[in-house]
Amino acid sequence: MKHLSILPFLAVLTACTMAPNYSRPQVSVPETYAGIAADSKVAADAVANLDWREFFKDERLKKLIRIGLENNRDLRTTVLNVEIVRARYNIQWADLLPSLSGAGSLSRSRTNEYLSMDGRAHTTNAFTAGLNASYEVDLFGRVRSLTDAAQQEFFAAAENRRAAQIALIAQIAQQYYTVELARERLAIAERSRDTTKAYRDMIQRLFQSGASTRLDLSSAEGQYQSYVSAAEQLSETVRQAENALTLLLGGTAFPDVAGTPAKTIADSNLLATVHAGIPSQVLLMRPDVIAAEHSLIAANANIGAARAAFYPSIALTGAAGVASVELDDLFTGAARTWSFVPSISVPIFDYFNGRLDSNLEIAELRKKIEIANYEKTIQTAFSEVADQLAVLETVDRRIAADTATLAAQKLRYELTSNNYQKGYGNYIDVLLAQNDLFSAEQTVVQTRYAKIVSNIALYRALGGGWSEQDRDILPPDEKTADTPTQDSVSAETESEDEENDVLMPSPCQIYAEQTLGM
Repeated sequence: MKHLSILPFLAVLTACTMAPNYSRPQVSVPETYAGIAADSKVAADAVANLDWREFFKDERLKKLIRIGLENNRDLRTTVLNVEIVRARYNIQWADLLPSLSGAGSLSRSRTNEYLSMDGRAHTTNAFTAGLNASYEVDLFGRVRSLTDAAQQEFFAAAENRRAAQIALIAQIAQQYYTVELARERLAIAERSRDTTKAYRDMIQRLFQSGASTRLDLSSAEGQYQSYVSAAEQLSETVRQAENALTLLLGGTAFPDVAGTPAKTIADSNLLATVHAGIPSQVLLMRPDVIAAEHSLIAANANIGAARAAFYPSIALTGAAGVASVELDDLFTGAARTWSFVPSISVPIFDYFNGRLDSNLEIAELRKKIEIANYEKTIQTAFSEVADQLAVLETVDRRIAADTATLAAQKLRYELTSNNYQKGYGNYIDVLLAQNDLFSAEQTVVQTRYAKIVSNIALYRALGGGWSEQDRDILPPDEKTADTPTQDSVSAETESEDEENDVLMPSPCQIYAEQTLGM
């Protein structure tokens, strides 16, 4: 037992790894988005820390988002996948400690007189009880590197879960306003249908009295039927949009939120203001960017495991217990047994067949892939922000122009309608004015919808939407390091060329090469 007692101390002493010294890749991060200067008065984390309950002003939408966060199956699957990654990390972390197991056995055997040394048959009993322990002395950090990689994979999974929640909130909000858009477009079509029906009926009476032509009647009938068809089509669109929203909410029937008044797309206070002058460094706080860096750090740790495979593997195996042929003597001092079996395994043929070199090359190439993924994630983040800023830069002017067009078309329709009813106009002018008015009304609501959707997309692109109130997965405090904070994410790091960084030996590797001459 005194030999076994040194195993926990070896677990503390073997904390060396051969992973390259990690430094974040230098990615060119402009200070502005699409030429919009950063506002020094706006905090870099203003959007990232803006809770979705504060960003969205529509109480009905807030209720639907809460329902979606609780019931959406895709988000639930993501959460469970994070739990799987956490369990894998716990399994890998357990390899840093000695394994200890208890065992006991009873055997009874008979030797016949032909095989017995004294020519007589014998019955033999054997009773054993004890503890078995084994431990890999991780002098070169193979297990430690694998554990570090598993930890970073867990961090990446947790950040991906945050990104999935942000995406779900944005999808629910966008689909909610898609439903509202479809309903408003349907209302416009129904008003136009009712108006043209009244005109059709009026012209039909005039035609019967000889005061109107068949051309006017057929034109009015055609226009009325076209609006009937448009209203039916938009009614289908409403139902399909509601079905899509129901799926996002994780249900089979649209939830009852009738007690909460809805706001129309025309309301100006649907969303909190997202400042375009937020410093561009805020993108480094996006969960997908943080997840990409954790994946990069995991790939860096796997290089350490591949390097450690070149060096000997030392294992300690021990057992202590009691054994006796009589049960009464099993726990006496004379029944004690123990064994201590250290072993060393040195790769020989793998040095010559290229297996170890190839594994190391694969690990280094995977790190390069993760560097490219990290850079691409940041570039994608800038592209998403730039796309939404391009919309928001012009959308207010578009709304103003479309609103002015709508006012002009309303006046035109009123004038042509009055002229026709007074008898000195023709119905073709009324028909054309009605069609143009319908088109202008549809355009206004669609442009307002585009502004709302773009604001939601910008909020998501800047990393907003996550709330600590919704967190239900946390890294295990006793086994994991802290998730990178804003300061650590935003801090500048000195980085050498990535090719040199991949091949940079760690202090552990230098010591091993000097000691073993490898």
